[in-house]
Amino acid sequence: MPHPGEIWGVVRFLASQSRPVAYDTLRRFLEPHSRDSKKLGTVHYTLAALRSLGLAEKSGDDQEWSLAGALADLRSDDYAAFQGALRSAVLGLRGHQPAEIADDLRRALVWSLSRDPFSESFTWGIVEVHHQMDAPDGELVFLNSARWSPFTAWATTLGLGAPAPHIAHRYIPDCTRAVQQVLQEHLPADTPADALDVLRLLREHLPVLPGGDISESSGYESPDDRAVGAALSFALMRGEHEKWLVMSSDSDAQQPIKMQDPERLSVRHCSSIMRQEIAND
Repeated sequence: MPHPGEIWGVVRFLASQSRPVAYDTLRRFLEPHSRDSKKLGTVHYTLAALRSLGLAEKSGDDQEWSLAGALADLRSDDYAAFQGALRSAVLGLRGHQPAEIADDLRRALVWSLSRDPFSESFTWGIVEVHHQMDAPDGELVFLNSARWSPFTAWATTLGLGAPAPHIAHRYIPDCTRAVQQVLQEHLPADTPADALDVLRLLREHLPVLPGGDISESSGYESPDDRAVGAALSFALMRGEHEKWLVMSSDSDAQQPIKMQDPERLSVRHCSSIMRQEIAND
């Protein structure tokens, strides 16, 4: 698939228009250096990817293009909505069928989110030497080295990964942004919710997480429905640190979730999760 930054450029241009845009117009504005070339470029491959994901459609003899699906009403400055729509399309949510062009990406995301962001960060060299045979099916996690850089870009754009802030040129499976966006959309603010219900909500909308449908169908079975996993524990605790989540544990709770916390000798139990609105300065 094209680089997600290229996709955002085309999507933003289409979102800024009040009507469908001709293919030649897109090339004229977004590929002015190659407008007279017959060679297929970024615009062509980006539109093809968006169409495969159900996020763009073509009409008319002039090949006029417009945004579709979850991007149909996108504002040109709403990057978070772009992230959410792209994530739903890639993961096969909200009526989208899991597009074949994203098969390798979904598989790599499942592997990534089975890792521990508290203690692990990755470069291609680390993955190649230590983790290429980690997938349950015995196949390579990445078909070749050329897949690594696009994967980290896509994971970051989808809110399911991030550059390591402490070590240059490394990647960590930090899904905080995706978790925050899902909870902003589906969890009322300032209202405590049962932690197990929140865990199930996140697995439903981020099925590449351990315990989610895509993860389990890829062979990453979760032995305990209440076990959160390292990547999601990291995201929830980061939300707590950033003060948009409040997590508490009731000693009488029947089904608390079990989170990983490197600062504790045992698992951390949580029975209630509440989302808080963060005031914009």
